[in-house]
Amino acid sequence: MKKHTGKAPAGAHIHSSRGLLRKRLAIALAGACSAMGGAQAWAQAGDADALPEIVVSTRNESDLKKAGTAGGRLELTPLETPASVTVISGDTIRERGYQSLLDAQTRAPGITSVPFSGNGNNSLSARGFYGPNSISQLYDGLQLYNAGGVVTFPFDPWNVERVEFLNGPASVLYGTGFVGGAVNVVPKKPDFDKSSNEVQLSAGSFGTWRQAIDSAGPLNEQWAYRINASHTGSDGWMERGRSDSLAVSAALAWRATQDLTLTLSNDYGDIHPGSYEGTPIANGSLVPGLRYRNFNVDDAQVRFTENRTYLRARYQLSPDVVLNNDLYLIKHDRRYKETYTYTYNPVTGNVARSNYRDIIGYQTQYGDHGYATVDSQLLGRKNQLVVGFDVNRSVYDRNDNTNTSGNFPGSTTVNASSFAPGTFAQGTTAAMRYLYRLTLDQAGLFLQDRYQLAERWSVSGGVRGDNYQTRRDDILTGARASGNINAASWNTGVVFTPARDLSLYAQYAVASDPATSLASIGASQMQYAVSRGKQVEAGVKQSLWDGKLDWTLAAYRIIKTNLLTPNINNSALSDTVGQQSSRGLEASIAFKPSRDWRIEANASVLQAQFDDFNASVAGKLSSLRGYRPQFVPKRTGNLFVAWSFMPQWEARTGAHYVSDRYSDNAQLYRLPAYTVLDAGLAWRANERLKVDLRIDNLADKVYAASTYAGSSTQWILGAPRSYTLTMNYAF
Repeated sequence: MKKHTGKAPAGAHIHSSRGLLRKRLAIALAGACSAMGGAQAWAQAGDADALPEIVVSTRNESDLKKAGTAGGRLELTPLETPASVTVISGDTIRERGYQSLLDAQTRAPGITSVPFSGNGNNSLSARGFYGPNSISQLYDGLQLYNAGGVVTFPFDPWNVERVEFLNGPASVLYGTGFVGGAVNVVPKKPDFDKSSNEVQLSAGSFGTWRQAIDSAGPLNEQWAYRINASHTGSDGWMERGRSDSLAVSAALAWRATQDLTLTLSNDYGDIHPGSYEGTPIANGSLVPGLRYRNFNVDDAQVRFTENRTYLRARYQLSPDVVLNNDLYLIKHDRRYKETYTYTYNPVTGNVARSNYRDIIGYQTQYGDHGYATVDSQLLGRKNQLVVGFDVNRSVYDRNDNTNTSGNFPGSTTVNASSFAPGTFAQGTTAAMRYLYRLTLDQAGLFLQDRYQLAERWSVSGGVRGDNYQTRRDDILTGARASGNINAASWNTGVVFTPARDLSLYAQYAVASDPATSLASIGASQMQYAVSRGKQVEAGVKQSLWDGKLDWTLAAYRIIKTNLLTPNINNSALSDTVGQQSSRGLEASIAFKPSRDWRIEANASVLQAQFDDFNASVAGKLSSLRGYRPQFVPKRTGNLFVAWSFMPQWEARTGAHYVSDRYSDNAQLYRLPAYTVLDAGLAWRANERLKVDLRIDNLADKVYAASTYAGSSTQWILGAPRSYTLTMNYAF
């Protein structure tokens, strides 16, 4: 890890104009490039005034012994936490060359992705459950009540300090929507201790370019800042695959007194992910010659924008009591205008395009989140307590062109091998309409406690209660529907430490998931209460040889009752499932046999099934007991190896494995298993300059990364082999 000290340039600021931002990024990068040639000479000359001091840290601390918030707000280490927690630092993500947060998230134990634009290209599967209503994603500990199951922010790893994973129920921490797990992305913060500046420039296959800049440091003893921005553009690996994304973050911290710190931050994201929605298949296989074809219309529009503003306060009331509070405002817009269903006819060689959707959704969420941490002694033993609250309001306005049956109209037919993409208007003339407004009010209270029962024993537990009130105003008919849902969750766990840096733990947790997205719930679904989930988990964690070897093993069993799942024949409708369950094993190892080698691996083995589910299959009512739920793999695995074969040089390779999955609950439409390999070579020219070459999908594997729920006609393919050359320069 590098540490830089020195003064930051005064008056740093970012304008919201994309054109001006790109211009400033270009200027900064050009300045950095021009400075590279003389940087080494300055360093050799020992000009202390020309360059700030460089401090290089080589500490080899075990990740299992680093305190964090992955398992709660008590700042416990993984060894102290009776649950499966994983933390991936932002430095690690960037060093390995991951270009998106989704790439990094799927390298955690048991986490897989189900990306398609209908869910924001950002949905996850874990421990037998899939989707944002079971595996929720947070930004800096705050949850967006996603409307329609769409999660798009954050997406860029440039501004990330770390990503925290809690596998298994997390409702005590965050409320409903966490039976399968929670992913929390923690952004970089203003820095009172040192100044640092860094730029990144990369170029890659398929016309991909990336520019980024980060600046942080103290302005004086009371004020500190952080500003960063990144922009990525690409022509895409498929026809008409142009994509573009911009992320800008700024934060200003004020130490009002010795005990009170206020931080105002704003995060903005604007994503144009491209118009690729999948490749047609026939008889469960890719049609030859269609790998690079894009069957969407020529004027397709997909765009996600989001803006998050926070005012965070931290007050040290006493040496043992800390008060924290967040006021926030979140706004996001979603735009879809495209056709996204493609069906290949092997007899005619044509592709029928259907589901011409035209959607605009606006969501605003604002609220307050506060908690107090209290360290004390109870019966002569250490006790740590957290007590807090959440209040939220979300307002979602939905506009689209669905018909009275709730389906998207329109269709066209094109030749698979040679066609003009055409325009959206050629498929449908159905007009977009303002359909409804959904208002969601939430209030919750929570408590978490850890008690050092004896020298080698600790117990912890938590309880939470939430109330959700929904109101749906139908704009077309004037009808109004309302709902009121209460949700309670709790957990308890014990950790036994029989030897130094060895922990045995067990946990029991009760959690809840909403039947569907509460921020866009239908009037007919308001009658459903939350789905209840129960988990039993036991495991072992150990750090050996002064942190050179860390390993973990966890076994779990989850039962979830009374949930909704997409209808097998029409994904716009829902079926009721009486019970769904999963059980599995997760293991991880991190080994550093010498200063030159790093080896990391993790794997999961999972059995998930419906225990009580009757559904109509091929027009006949059938029991799906024993069937595996959609998008749930039986096995996953990751491997990463790095070798510093020469001073300043490091070679690395990795593998990512996902077993087969099904896009439907009747196990009719299978997505084959796949293994993707990658490799990289990094050269650190000096303490400031690093050049990295990354090769993704080294073997050019053709594989189905995902598909739309219930789809039998197309796959969303993973990207082919690609090369990326990246330069990072710190100053």
